[in-house]
Amino acid sequence: MVPVCAAVLIAFGHFANAEDVSPADLALHEKGFGALQAGTRTFTADIVQTLTLQGIAKPVVSKAVLSYVSPDHLLIRFSQPAGEWMIVDGTRVAVQKQGKSIDVRETSGQGKSGSHAVSLLDFFNSGPERWHQSFDVTMTKEGDRLLVHLKPWMTPTSTFQGVKSITTALQLPGYELLAMEIAMSGSNQIRYEFSNVRRNTKFDPALFAIPKEATP
Repeated sequence: MVPVCAAVLIAFGHFANAEDVSPADLALHEKGFGALQAGTRTFTADIVQTLTLQGIAKPVVSKAVLSYVSPDHLLIRFSQPAGEWMIVDGTRVAVQKQGKSIDVRETSGQGKSGSHAVSLLDFFNSGPERWHQSFDVTMTKEGDRLLVHLKPWMTPTSTFQGVKSITTALQLPGYELLAMEIAMSGSNQIRYEFSNVRRNTKFDPALFAIPKEATP
């Protein structure tokens, strides 16, 4: 299990001792992380989600459990605010907000809330070999933290429209996921901090089923 510690909370700041990772070491880190991801059939973790929106004074902080089943199912079930959730079942994303009907859309045309879950799903099911197909990839390292910096190529067919960058903090030497920050247009950003990470546990497939009443 990987606890969230105070060091993770500043993982995306500017570090006086941060080191650029050489191309040779970048390739080694990609190989190590890729092996971890390739061996992951399921993933679950407690998460703290911090949403910062331009024009809103205070970030919105939420708590949830994230569950993933390879290759294309993801569930984020919130305890704060209670009763809210997001499900991606491969081709659709469903979002339940307090006091609202369930919103179901195709993953290729989802709105802002759904895009957060889809970005996470893409992280789990793509791996380093696909990073170079969609991103400029760089890495920096400080101590036992490796920061992976992904900057999307803004092509007309890019699935990352509106995303300026994705930065992921990994714990060395095992490459376990610590945190992820997605920077969007303006000063908007969403951040995830992960704890109690568990891989390759069993899930009930029903957890990832979009309720029938939500389907048109």
